[in-house]
Amino acid sequence: MIRKFVIGIFTLAFAGGAFAATDAPSGWTKCAQPGGTCTMSGTHQTTLGKAGVFSPYVTITGNFACTLANFPGAPSDATWCSYDPTTSGSSSSSSSSSSSSSSSSSSSSSSSSSSSSSSSSSSSSSSSSSSSSSSSSSSSSSSSSSSSSSSSSSGGGSTVPQNLVVPPLAFEDTHITVAWDKPVNYSGVSGYHVYVNGVLKGTTSKISWADGITNQQLYYDVTGLTAGTSYTLTVRSYDSGGVESADSNAVVQATTATPATINVTSSPYNAVGNGSTLNTVAIQNAINACATGGKVLIPSGTFKTGALYLKSNCTYEIDGTLLGSDSASDYEYGNDRFPLYGTSGFGSVTYPQNYKSLINTCGHYSDWSARSGYTTDNLCTGMQNIRITGSGTVQGSSGSSSDSANSGYYITTLAHNERAAQGGDSSTGDPARSDLVSLTGVNGLYIANLHFTLPAEHTLFVARSSNITVANVNVLSFTGGSNGLHNGDGIDLSTSYASSLSSSGPSGLLPTNAYIFGSVWNTGDDCINLNAGTGAPGVAAGTPVNNLHIFNNNTLNGHGGVVFGSFTAAGFKNVAITENTFDGTQIGLRFKTGSNRGGGIATLGSGDFGVMALDNKVNAIIDDAISFDGSYPDSSGFASGGNGYFHDIVITNLTGSVGSSAYVIETAANSGYEDTKLKFTNVNITGGKGISIKGVNGSATDTLFTNVSTSSSTFTYASGLLTSSNFVGCSPSPVAK
Repeated sequence: MIRKFVIGIFTLAFAGGAFAATDAPSGWTKCAQPGGTCTMSGTHQTTLGKAGVFSPYVTITGNFACTLANFPGAPSDATWCSYDPTTSGSSSSSSSSSSSSSSSSSSSSSSSSSSSSSSSSSSSSSSSSSSSSSSSSSSSSSSSSSSSSSSSSSGGGSTVPQNLVVPPLAFEDTHITVAWDKPVNYSGVSGYHVYVNGVLKGTTSKISWADGITNQQLYYDVTGLTAGTSYTLTVRSYDSGGVESADSNAVVQATTATPATINVTSSPYNAVGNGSTLNTVAIQNAINACATGGKVLIPSGTFKTGALYLKSNCTYEIDGTLLGSDSASDYEYGNDRFPLYGTSGFGSVTYPQNYKSLINTCGHYSDWSARSGYTTDNLCTGMQNIRITGSGTVQGSSGSSSDSANSGYYITTLAHNERAAQGGDSSTGDPARSDLVSLTGVNGLYIANLHFTLPAEHTLFVARSSNITVANVNVLSFTGGSNGLHNGDGIDLSTSYASSLSSSGPSGLLPTNAYIFGSVWNTGDDCINLNAGTGAPGVAAGTPVNNLHIFNNNTLNGHGGVVFGSFTAAGFKNVAITENTFDGTQIGLRFKTGSNRGGGIATLGSGDFGVMALDNKVNAIIDDAISFDGSYPDSSGFASGGNGYFHDIVITNLTGSVGSSAYVIETAANSGYEDTKLKFTNVNITGGKGISIKGVNGSATDTLFTNVSTSSSTFTYASGLLTSSNFVGCSPSPVAK
């Protein structure tokens, strides 16, 4: 309140000409003229103006561009940018300050962590047709001058891209990635222009996947930037005639400093990339030596290793192949994905342990050089700001062969060896298999541009973490056999970060705040799986999967494209699924829980929603385009968390085709725990066996199927739960059964 009052006095003084002889408010530091870059440390209030006439005050952290775009309302002939060296900027009066503060918070104060720009990974197999281009200042100027008139001809503010952000940690020393939501009115939008400091830097249109299916691209990676420099980014939509909208909200983001880099092949580490030398100690020593904000580089070559343990505030750039050893003894045993299960307040049944992964955040040695004095450390607290990126491959094993316990599936050579070492190469030792990457208890995580393959079990297991970006990765576990690798999920995003957990609930709970986009998932199990814990222990933990943005992904083989559960105990909320393609996947959107799993959708507060799926596509789906299952089996032995069920699900504009044995929609639930508040609109899918709605109830006000169609003659619903009023404009006309 005091700060706002002082600002008000400043404003009145400026209007009266009290500062007419100066170019900055009294006591402020002039730092750059228009077009330049202001260099400052920390968070301050900033302004642009001349001779006592200043723009609204904007709160910015670190370096920033001195531009009119960054300071709306400044005089067009302003002469200086300035900042107040005495304030933290915690109470800015400027409405435009929210863009910089939101970008700062979404990056989880990660400016100390850095990495160089990496080249496009093998996920380029997605064959994105989006183009990148640079523009001269003159073209930017002409675009800027036309924005006000063009926006009116293309729908005005309704065509402006929404909610522009820099996803968590999606910036390094030479690049910044931005993502946005579609405009309110996007029917005429052909693509998007990305501006940096008012200059056109890139154009996106469509991502083209292998079967000719396209999605509208909703992100862009701006490259060629200068380290340690602040940039202002905006996005405009454009139509088929090239007419642009007005600017989106602006975000201000600084690139990191150029990191101090340790090459694992250099002395004294001397790792050897010949594919046969075991480099575990050499690479681990390089990781241990990484300074805050530094980088560990694995260059071209094939570097064989056992389990590795990452440090906070570092970047790990993999440009060659990181190859997992096939020997179980190279991975410590005793990893616990849910370490509190079976402890006081979390029941009496423990979660099965397994081997540590190739890449881990939990676990440490008292003597790293001798690799002795190992501590499992499954609670793994305090991890933050980790980037794993590069143009290379993370490969879990040398190969795979048939799974004796699961006909049609394969498991890797490492999986065979781990399973055999813990009870036999059969289902007895099955839980022992390690994940490929296990990142637990991390606040601030960035995984981008890499190829991941041949996991012993799950590929990416991200647990109890928040502020996460997974971008442009290519995950392959559909290899060998007719079904791929047994349990070969693409990513399991499990619960959310909390500083501590007790039976009375979490402390320091953060929203998951995850962005998963631009990636290809070809897996032997679920592609993108959301995991909220299970049974009574998961309900007690109370860490819901909250605030997810899943867009521009392509799922191929896999049990489900985007999957909720079957671990549903703490629930899900604020999950947006936009412009994805599910191509040849068994199930596109999959919701699965059980009679003892608990949860489903988390408690929704004001402004919350459950799940919204917008403008997704399916092709040649094997089982169901949309599936709800309330009786998914569970033999874990955990105390019951109660019946799980789903509600507050909105699915709009789902189009495409399913196979001859598939349903367009198939729902089922337990009696007395039916799914409700489902709204499906413009679901138009050809092929298959039709639509079967069971275990769904609610009035037409909150449970409604509008313009839902199937080319099959079968469209049935359970009588006594729904009536004809729950269906509007559906084809064929739904029949009560």
